[in-house]
This record gives sequence, C-alpha cells and structure tokens, in this order.
Amino acid sequence: MNRSLTFVPALLFSVLLYGCASTHVEPVSKVVSMPVDPALFIDGAVIGDIETVDCTLSGGTKTSCYRITIAGAPADPDTSPEGPYCPPTIESSAKEGGTWIDGKGTLYQVDGAFIQNLSTLYKDKEWQMYNVKTGKVTVIDGARGCEVAGDPRPIPGFNNFCLSCSIKELDGGVKKTVLIPKTPVPVAEPIAIEGRDNTGVALNGVLFGPPAPLDLIISSHTLGVLDDCGAHANPHEGYHYHAATGCTELGIQKDGHPAMIGYALDGYAIYAKSDKTTITSEGVDQCGGETDAIRGYHYHASAPGENKIFGCFMGEKGYIEEEENENSLEGETEGAPEHSHDLEHGHVHE
Repeated sequence: MNRSLTFVPALLFSVLLYGCASTHVEPVSKVVSMPVDPALFIDGAVIGDIETVDCTLSGGTKTSCYRITIAGAPADPDTSPEGPYCPPTIESSAKEGGTWIDGKGTLYQVDGAFIQNLSTLYKDKEWQMYNVKTGKVTVIDGARGCEVAGDPRPIPGFNNFCLSCSIKELDGGVKKTVLIPKTPVPVAEPIAIEGRDNTGVALNGVLFGPPAPLDLIISSHTLGVLDDCGAHANPHEGYHYHAATGCTELGIQKDGHPAMIGYALDGYAIYAKSDKTTITSEGVDQCGGETDAIRGYHYHASAPGENKIFGCFMGEKGYIEEEENENSLEGETEGAPEHSHDLEHGHVHE
C-alpha cells in the first residue's frame, strides 16, 4: 500500500503531528471549473453505466449531472486495503490495529499501547477498554459491531469498547448513487462542511464521509477505529473515508502534481496533499483549493488528523440519492438509528 506517513512515539503510542492551517481565500474570479471526467473512476468502482441526468444543485442551479452508482468497497484492495481496526490485546503492534484522529492534526496509530493509555490521553480515568488480568481489548465486531458502528451515542450499562465493522458483514459493500454536476458551478462564498452528509466519492468507489463527531464519540467511551486508509464502515453509510492517509491516490499526474483521489460533491477534483509532513499548504485557500492551467480549480486533501477530507465547498453541491430522505434525522450520527441496547447476542471479546 502507498503510505508516506511517518509515526513518532509519544505516551507509548504513535502520533503524527502537523502545523497550522492556511486561511487564504481563493477569489471567485480564479475558480476555473473543469468538467468532471467519469472515465477516471477505476474498473470495479462503478456499478452499471454512468448516466447524464437533469439535477438541481444545492444553490438552486438547474444543470446536468452525472449519476454514478458506486460499489461501496475499494476497487483497488491491493493499494487501499480495508482494516485492520481494533487491536486484540494491549501487547498488539501497529500492524494489528488501525488509526484514530483528534481533529486538530494528530493521527494516532491504534496499537495495544494506545488502548492502554486512553485514560492518560483523554485525562479521564473512566477509560478502561481492556481486561487488566488478560490484557485483551474489549471489542464488539461481527454483525453486532456493524449495528452499533456509526452511532456514537452511549449505550446504557455498556461502554469502553472498540468497534469493528467489516465490509464482509455488509455483503461486500453498501451501494450509493451520487449525483455530481458535469461542470462545477462556483459559489460566491465557501460552503462549510457540516452535519452528517457525505462530501464526495473516491476514484475507487468509496464515499468521502463528513467529519466524525469526535466529541460525542469520546464522551461515550467508545472508539469507532479507522483503518490505515482512514476509513470505517456501518450498515447505513457503508465503508467511507474520514481521512486521506495515502490510499486512493490513483489519478497519477504526468507533471508531478500530487495524484487525484476523487471528486467532491460540487464536481471539483480532490488531489492528495502536497506536503504530508505539515498541515500548512502554500498557495491554497481555506477549502484547500488552488487553480492551475491543467486542472483548473481543485482541492487538496487535508492532513489526516484534521477529521475532514478537504476544507469546504467552493461550488454548489450535488447530492447522494439515499441521503435525500434521511436529512430529517437530528444530530451527527452518520445515519444510524437508535441502538437496540441489546448486546447479549453480539460478538463481544474481552
């Protein structure tokens, strides 16, 4: 897998630290809209034919969109493999666990030492996600793990567990139909990324998710751990990315520009981060965007620990068909229903 992240030890777990983000704003006059190229999606990423349909964007503009049904699982499993998620014991190495983020620029490697030191990291003695006698991490996986995953609300009487939901538990992926404008329509003011709606689609057929509700997750003393590609899954959104860690870099650029990773819902292309050692990217606006003669206006991915794929939208958004009837749900819960609160028959390992 193409990984350029370097981890450094701190508090017995690994972290990746970044600097401060840019606040430059790209003038609307410089936002040059290049048309979407559906041929860039790799084989296996799309189900059926990509259609051209009439659509209405988030700002009310009526235009033509590509209607793209994605498979919901990485079509490049060799370079963007799923998992692992929860380490089995506090002795587990980084290879046995996934990653976690703090939303401020830190990417943690979830090895056994990370689990062991959660109470120190969050300054909260209630964290105890492993059996002190055996060292085994408390993990909910299998079908029950998928049911619970994606809903960070506390389960009465049950906490301190690591969640794991594999794509194989979701019949190989959750199909989603994405409508993206054929040519982006610029907006006068950037549109913030907020709420639970997904933000785009990778060239390998996986959704770019919204920022994860980290405060709510942490307050419930659970972890919906991300894998090494910055993704996890639940039965409502399927497998989706919360961070760009070096996977999905499929659109190689002949001029040496960072590779393209996918499209935002507004139709602007997203490219890998130029400098992966810091948050700061010279010459980009607050959305992470810039303009050049070859690619027009485009975004660059945020640093993995920032809890967002890119900063904001500079165009009117398309949409995901399956989300249109779900937006009346309150809160950022990634589309999950209320918990059944019945874990008796779940796969709980401790």
